[in-house]
Amino acid sequence: MKKLLSLITIASLILMFSCSASAPGSSAPAAETRAAAPEPATTAPAPVQEVKADVPAAKALKVGFIATNLSAESQARTAKQFEKSAKAKGYEATILNSEGSIENQATQMENLIQMKVDAIVIAMAHPTEIKPAIEEANKAGIPVISISSGYMDGLVCDITSNDFVMGAKITSQLFDSLGQEGNIVVIKFVKNAGCRKRGEVLDAMLPEYPGIKVLDEYTVAGTARFMDDTQNAMETFATKYGDKIDAVWTAFDQLGYACSDVLQAQGYKDVLVTGVDGNEETFRRIKEGTFYATVAQPFEDMADKAIAIIEKIGSGAEPRAAAGGQIVYVDAPLVTAETL
Repeated sequence: MKKLLSLITIASLILMFSCSASAPGSSAPAAETRAAAPEPATTAPAPVQEVKADVPAAKALKVGFIATNLSAESQARTAKQFEKSAKAKGYEATILNSEGSIENQATQMENLIQMKVDAIVIAMAHPTEIKPAIEEANKAGIPVISISSGYMDGLVCDITSNDFVMGAKITSQLFDSLGQEGNIVVIKFVKNAGCRKRGEVLDAMLPEYPGIKVLDEYTVAGTARFMDDTQNAMETFATKYGDKIDAVWTAFDQLGYACSDVLQAQGYKDVLVTGVDGNEETFRRIKEGTFYATVAQPFEDMADKAIAIIEKIGSGAEPRAAAGGQIVYVDAPLVTAETL
């Protein structure tokens, strides 16, 4: 009997021990249970440093600018603004003056090509007469942009005011101010494409104004003496026609200055003188009554547009895409004493 009780007691103890070891939530882990994994660290990770790729600095471009004749105020204005805008971009600008010589202009183009400039701008130039030099620039991969020179193949574009529109503005203003009747003297400049177009508009409009008579006409040669030549021509006309002259139509403002000075000196103070460009000197003369009207070309804007196109090309744009077309027009308003 005692032996039976002992066996029962041992069996009971074994059963209790097994249940206690396997019960969920038991505080006594089984002998073969692995150690608990360590808790993850609660410290915030260090911020990730942003790594920036090295970006090369923009290339400092070398640009060349050729003015046909810096004694012309319009060209001096354009050159001054071009140089200012180029320097603001950090470009190296070379400003050249052809002094009215086609040969000088061609040589200066060749010199700029040898300098390996990144772009060339020609102002109030005669592209067809320096075509071989422009072709050499093209072969060298140097874009050539013109300002108020007329477009031809080989140029990226011509930046200009619309000369047909300007010619119509100034001519109709003059003819209407004369009451569509009167005698005029005409001073043309055909070597420049823009001036030539203004003269063509004048010729086309004359048949529509039968009361307007052209007493005489002079065509200016494209030389450094253009002001003296114009003054001499006007002195001849003033002597020949005297007070029969009611107005003088000139292709651009500085020609008008020469004519106005002669008329004022000879006492013909009521003659209307017109031009195109809109220089500060023109505005002064309009205010004092010695110049009647002009169309004001924004030469500074033209220079800035040239720099903007060069910047796009320097950044990898295709030249024509950078310009947006063969002709880039800027607006030019009519200016009289009433609008100043």
